[in-house]
Amino acid sequence: MADLVNEFSWSRSRDNLFQECRRKYFYHYYGAWGGWEADSPQEARALYVLKQLSSRQQWAGKVVHEGVEWVLRALFEGRDLPEAWLVDETVRRMRREWKASNERQYWTTPKSGGLFEHEYKIPVKPEDWQQLRDHVVRCLRNFYRLPLLSDIRKTPRERWVMIEEIRSFDFDGTPVYGAPDFAYWTEGDRLALVDWKTGAPDPDSTALQLGCYALYAREVLRVDPGRVELLEVNLREGSVQSHPWDGGRLEEIRGHLQLSIRSMRVYLQDPAANLALMDNFEKTEDLRICRWCNFRSVCRPEL
Repeated sequence: MADLVNEFSWSRSRDNLFQECRRKYFYHYYGAWGGWEADSPQEARALYVLKQLSSRQQWAGKVVHEGVEWVLRALFEGRDLPEAWLVDETVRRMRREWKASNERQYWTTPKSGGLFEHEYKIPVKPEDWQQLRDHVVRCLRNFYRLPLLSDIRKTPRERWVMIEEIRSFDFDGTPVYGAPDFAYWTEGDRLALVDWKTGAPDPDSTALQLGCYALYAREVLRVDPGRVELLEVNLREGSVQSHPWDGGRLEEIRGHLQLSIRSMRVYLQDPAANLALMDNFEKTEDLRICRWCNFRSVCRPEL
């Protein structure tokens, strides 16, 4: 098997991290590279472990997304996962993962990831963990009650779009990762791109994310923006919001990507080789960001 190469790419999460803190961006995409290997340098190993941490809210969102994926994959295979089974299995999974994180097992199996609250000994009341569990259960139960799920069930499987087969596309020579969570062709012969949300609305972030999905549709699926229906599904509230799209707004997204990619490349010591040096990436001066940063222990240990 060929060695993995740290290839420069773009994604919305990468863009967010770059805007938040340049040093955090370096740790995440460069300093931690190769840290999954058992014989990796100690510093890279530590950065990789820290990179894999999630806040409890991020963890809950991931659990919900993966639960929804289980249901859809089963439907595609001709099976139906009962709601009660999925909820019970998800709660059992959360208990296992919480226990493993609390025991800091992620330091020996870093790909499994852990919770930020456990690594940094953030006190969380038992009732707050219970609320997190209740939030996940509510999202999953709302998913089963969506009229959208009924539409998906009725849609012939050949009209589902297999997003996992192509997760990225080329944008002016840069791989861009911006595939939607799910996609299918509606009865009206429109391409529905679905984004599952579990948290509070963030209009600016959502606009960029959905725009990337529309760009994905054009570049990968060769579908005109006018035939695309962008569906923002808030599983916490059980609501679906449709966002129309057009070619003009798509050009705005292209402009954002071009500027973001140029800004990231300016920081590289050798852009062609995607070589980065830590000293070129400044730390944020906003200590509020630092207090909730995965890399706090190596970057701002005094906090």
